Amino acid sequence: MRFKILLILIAYKFKKAASNNKNFEKFLLGHECRIVIKTNDGKVGKRFVFQNGNFSADTILDEYEAAMVWSDAKIGFNSMKKGEEGIKRALENHLVGIEGSIHSFSWFAAVLNFVME
Repeated sequence: MRFKILLILIAYKFKKAASNNKNFEKFLLGHECRIVIKTNDGKVGKRFVFQNGNFSADTILDEYEAAMVWSDAKIGFNSMKKGEEGIKRALENHLVGIEGSIHSFSWFAAVLNFVME
């Protein structure tokens, strides 16, 4: 449940930044991609859609340019709440996998850092 709430919070922060932060709006321009964060079993997740300088989110978990796939929700929550360092540690320990375009995922990591500061 905490992982699901974390994903909802991230979507809220993206939506708020996209409508209130001119620098974030500029950052989004020219980048169009769909990024999924989900558990390996596909039971919990969210898709983050960046298109035409706008942001939206939904629960379509099988259509994306890149995905962050966590071994389970508890590990996903505990790692993501620690930020970039927690995600790096999870990658090193094979607790999360990256699927799809590394370029799209790298861009998403920068977007995530932008709103989580």
